Amino acid sequence: MRARRLLPVVAAAAVAAVSGCAYFNGMYLANRYARQAASSERAGRIGEAHDRWQQAQTHAESLLARHAGSRWAAEAQLVRGEALVHLEQYSDGAVALQEAVRQLGSREQRLVAFGLLGRAYVVLGFTDSARAALDSAVESHRSEVRDEALFDRGRLLVVLNDPEAARADLARSRDPRARFALGRLELRLGDTAAAGALYDSLAGGRGYSEDDWRPAIDSLAAAGAAVHASALAQQLAARVSISSGARARLLLDDGERQLASGDTVAATGELRRAVSLARDSLAGQVAQVALCRIAIAAAASDSALETQRDRLDDLRQAGGDAAREAQAILRLLARADSLAAARSAPDAYWFLRAELLRDSLDAGRLAAEAFASMADRFPESPWTPKALVAAIAAGHPAADSLRTLLGARYGRNPYTLAAAGAGAAGDSAYQALEDSLRRTLSIAATVAPGAPTRRRPGVVGAVEDEEARGRPPRPTPGPPERPREPAGSPRPEPPE
Repeated sequence: MRARRLLPVVAAAAVAAVSGCAYFNGMYLANRYARQAASSERAGRIGEAHDRWQQAQTHAESLLARHAGSRWAAEAQLVRGEALVHLEQYSDGAVALQEAVRQLGSREQRLVAFGLLGRAYVVLGFTDSARAALDSAVESHRSEVRDEALFDRGRLLVVLNDPEAARADLARSRDPRARFALGRLELRLGDTAAAGALYDSLAGGRGYSEDDWRPAIDSLAAAGAAVHASALAQQLAARVSISSGARARLLLDDGERQLASGDTVAATGELRRAVSLARDSLAGQVAQVALCRIAIAAAASDSALETQRDRLDDLRQAGGDAAREAQAILRLLARADSLAAARSAPDAYWFLRAELLRDSLDAGRLAAEAFASMADRFPESPWTPKALVAAIAAGHPAADSLRTLLGARYGRNPYTLAAAGAGAAGDSAYQALEDSLRRTLSIAATVAPGAPTRRRPGVVGAVEDEEARGRPPRPTPGPPERPREPAGSPRPEPPE
């Protein structure tokens, strides 16, 4: 009888033990995945970090659903909130962190929650509560919590237009991102030399974060320090520790900056290096398209376009961003061919072809030749003088001969008179020729669009909008419960 009476007690104890083990294991797994996710983020493995934050969130939510009254519930809310913030689900994350702050007994854990809550509040636009939460979090005794809170508060102070306080926070933080944020602040304040010196000191370090370095170099170049930016790119590309893909992307960026500044020789060298490092990568393929565009711009004859056409066709078949750029250029080349073969109003369409070469393909030499050739192809065309004027403006090598031809053969043409200053672009004869050209060309299909420009993917939230103007914030999924600010939210405790 005694043994029978003990059975329910033993069974209850076993159930309790199993239940306790279950939620302990759930908390263990949630914490383990959170640690792994943070480690992956520091190593730059963003996709892997995202997956592990998802796992951490799942285990924390499972524990809360099954054991909401357990002593691990507050810590589970903290892990869930941390995961949601890293997954950029800021509304849900703020709700979880508000609850964690209410339940957590450990002061240090509450400061961790305040740091994360401050970051979520910034993105959600609750700047006052964000400042209060981060003011508390920077008093943490844990260096990683304090440094991250200083980084977040520094960026918030930039948004709040308090640059001196922002500079102090960013300089004090040892978070690796803080130095780059400080460089951006110096550029915003117009101190290019200070930003350049800061980036020089960072370039001598061991770590390399592509998401930090590429925008930093771009910003330095945009601030007027293109030579310094190129030197930094070269220094970083020479590192043994950087992957060939990352090195190729650095060189591609530098080549495109050189190309935009008009230094075709330097751009060609950088782009060729990018191709040699990672020919089949996205950066290598985009660099190949850029080299084709340089070759088209330098082409001296139509036959020189055929080699580039073949290369672009190969790149078009590879897929991706480079394929889209290649396809756009091939469409322009096909348009130029169709204009050259036009049977109706061939003089007008030849003139349009020359404009397409000049304006859409940036093929200045070919355009100048095409304009000048109208004197032989269409000597009686009323628009040939307009083409000769355009050829001279495009830098045709026989510009003096073309000027003589204009005066001798087309001296009374309204275009010649306007170019010589003897007539006005508003004269009725001039305007009649322009109207006639427009009417003739209106029969054609819509003119092909200009040559494509490459856009690199690139941060979200209020702070990032301040740092990267013009990029819209990523939408946050609407949660069933929205965080409230500030009345219903716990206020940060004063530092002890």
